[in-house]
Amino acid sequence: MFNIALDTLGCKLNQAETEAMGREFAQAGYHLVSPQDNWDIYILNTCTVTHVADRKARYQMRIARRHNPSGFICLTGCYAENGGNEISCPDANLILDNRQKTDIVNNIIRLFPLENSASALYEKGRTRSFIKIQDGCDNFCTYCIVPFVRRYKNCRGVDDIISEINLRQAEGYQEIVLTGTEIGEYTSSGFNLAGLIEAILERTRIPRLRLSSLQPNEITLPLLALWKNRRLCNHFHMALQSGSDRILGLMNRPYSMADYTRTLEAIRRQIPDVAVTTDMIVGFPGETDEDFACSLKYVEQAGFARVHPFPYSERPGTMASQLTDKVDPVVIKTRLSGMMLAAKNASLEYCRQSRDLEKEVLWENKMKDGLWFGYTPDYIRVYGKFTEKPTNTISRVKLAKVYADGVLSSEIASQV
Repeated sequence: MFNIALDTLGCKLNQAETEAMGREFAQAGYHLVSPQDNWDIYILNTCTVTHVADRKARYQMRIARRHNPSGFICLTGCYAENGGNEISCPDANLILDNRQKTDIVNNIIRLFPLENSASALYEKGRTRSFIKIQDGCDNFCTYCIVPFVRRYKNCRGVDDIISEINLRQAEGYQEIVLTGTEIGEYTSSGFNLAGLIEAILERTRIPRLRLSSLQPNEITLPLLALWKNRRLCNHFHMALQSGSDRILGLMNRPYSMADYTRTLEAIRRQIPDVAVTTDMIVGFPGETDEDFACSLKYVEQAGFARVHPFPYSERPGTMASQLTDKVDPVVIKTRLSGMMLAAKNASLEYCRQSRDLEKEVLWENKMKDGLWFGYTPDYIRVYGKFTEKPTNTISRVKLAKVYADGVLSSEIASQV
């Protein structure tokens, strides 16, 4: 039996794909191990959304090669897709793009055939399972490389998705995260995203269902009405990217600030205890001090539960890479510091508003200081003390002391 290690960089979609790979390899008879263990085969599923992501992929390859100089290393995912035949990664024995990734198990079997192909046990390492429902994007935001590396749009069938969710529940998972490149564009056999969610709620008993990122124009009143069912996590991730209409236009984003604000208000009217998180890009070409001030002011006033700020990363081949009005790197760094401070304050304020409230927490793992951590449905990171292992259980807790990155629970109110 060959030991195989799987590693992931990037988004929830990548995590879903790596999880699916793990199941296929286990069913084929390979033994899954940690990247830190003794492996014969190492596979890295990569991201290329920024130049930092590219650098992380190359660094992770070097780490893997130092860990096992004679092992077989496969590089796949969006970085492999973006680099094409010109990618330079001397530490990789095999490079597979995103289309080839779908047949990765057969590629490895041809190179490392098993004498005994009895299925191995797939051991999950998380309490949440990421399930891909859709792939591909053709929005072509001017800064984004994703339409070039995930260009083939497709959606899974409703029955297929529901079958997988029921299997994950049978394995003991407590939460499912529906993910994809653009899940708001899901459509299959007459079902849109709202129809899919309604079917999942009717035909599964998974305790929690969470959605990955949505665009403002994809969030409709019929969709929001489904959140009357408390199995749906009261958390929306709705990327903003800029608080300036002028910059949103240059980015080719499919909404204005007025559109975004209307959707934000609609979400909060329909789901009063909801958390909304967002992404912000700082230093997009042409961004002036006034444009940045609009972004900063919006983050300071919008009441986001969490904000993920990113410095603009030029991706060769995108339309934004051809813009000439670049922002000075020193200016970008200064603006990013200001946005990160605003993001930290927003997160702290949201946590403060939750102090002394009771919320359900799905517990995950133990940290070095002895505290356990888990997440509420609105995605607050909660810490707690336990005498017995609480992993993969849901308990109702009272939230007490606020930390920089979460809330400490003072007591277990009840087990769910």
